[in-house]
Amino acid sequence: MRRLAAVALALAFLAACRTVPPPPPPEPARTPEKALEELAPEAFPAFGDDLDYAGLEDALSRSLTALARLAQADPGRMLAFGKERVPIKKVQATLARFREIALARPTPDALAATLRREFRVFRSTGDGTGKVLFTGYYLPELRGSLVRDGPFQVPLHRAPDDLVQVRAKDFPQALSDDLVGRVEAGRLVPYPTRAEIARGALDPKAVLCFVDSAVDAFFVEIQGSGVVRFPDGTSRVVTYAGKNGHRYEAVGAELVRRGALRREDVSMQAIRAWLAANPAAQAEVLATNPSYVFFRFADAATGALGVPVTPDRTVAADARVFPKSALAFVETERPVDATGAAMRPFSRFVLDQDAGGAIRTSARIDLYLGTGAYAENAAGRMKQPGRLYYLLLRDPAPAIR
Repeated sequence: MRRLAAVALALAFLAACRTVPPPPPPEPARTPEKALEELAPEAFPAFGDDLDYAGLEDALSRSLTALARLAQADPGRMLAFGKERVPIKKVQATLARFREIALARPTPDALAATLRREFRVFRSTGDGTGKVLFTGYYLPELRGSLVRDGPFQVPLHRAPDDLVQVRAKDFPQALSDDLVGRVEAGRLVPYPTRAEIARGALDPKAVLCFVDSAVDAFFVEIQGSGVVRFPDGTSRVVTYAGKNGHRYEAVGAELVRRGALRREDVSMQAIRAWLAANPAAQAEVLATNPSYVFFRFADAATGALGVPVTPDRTVAADARVFPKSALAFVETERPVDATGAAMRPFSRFVLDQDAGGAIRTSARIDLYLGTGAYAENAAGRMKQPGRLYYLLLRDPAPAIR
């Protein structure tokens, strides 16, 4: 009996000392219903725009163009603002009214008062706590040729003729996301991976142009658009035209797994430096990302909506959970200069006009920074927490002009 009592006492002591496990961390939203939550007017952000409305009119006009196309093709289309399904005309009215307000160049106090009175605001739930990771992207420059010659041996491919996209919205009972593949013997099969494409899986006629660096070609895929400069001094913009449908896998994460980089040191600059120092491993490391992007020539860098992106005003967001073309407001930090050594706070109105293979969560937003040395370095170093808000006109909405 004494032994049993001692055992019971020991078990009770262990139970008392046992550490209660912490609750699981919050998760990013995977559906639009959980991605946005409406705020009361007294909880609205300050709505200070550090660019003083520069570039905003262009970005608004481009979103309105995209919405007009969408309304013509699918008049009944609704956009998700959290739990609400909003007609395209309401989003058009939101942008049109905000453009009127912005063109009047109101003072910050007058702007805040107008927005509290006329607009609703939805805050992103982000990682589950409201925090969103902000990164940057830019328009890189590449050296290239329309024919394979000399140093120009790496192809950029146009979208092949046999590429098939199955839209999830056309098969809502069977699919939660789009499928991409090609038809073989009457069956839809996966499209070749990056490694298979590198080994020649595509028709040679699908080549758009050739560039002189596999690493530059890889990074223009990540950015979505670029400028190819040809030997005769001319240049062409290449922009996103499709992808092979395979999941995007981050090369930075692969280098961390290999012990080549520390997680806190991962940046575009660090990845480029490692690849340059290890040329024999380049092909193998790049092939760990099976996703592959196809391009087309364009007059300007174009986003997922098919309209030009605007530096400092366009963001790329997950189209599965956030309303494309919509007006948004961001609060975060960005590099002070091209060195990226110091960050400064910024806040501004932006338009949700782009998407990306790596932007597959409610907790990540990519800001388009334009072109040039600052944009390239800032895009590689920007990994800052922040907040994201979407705006929607209250009822009754004024007519679109």
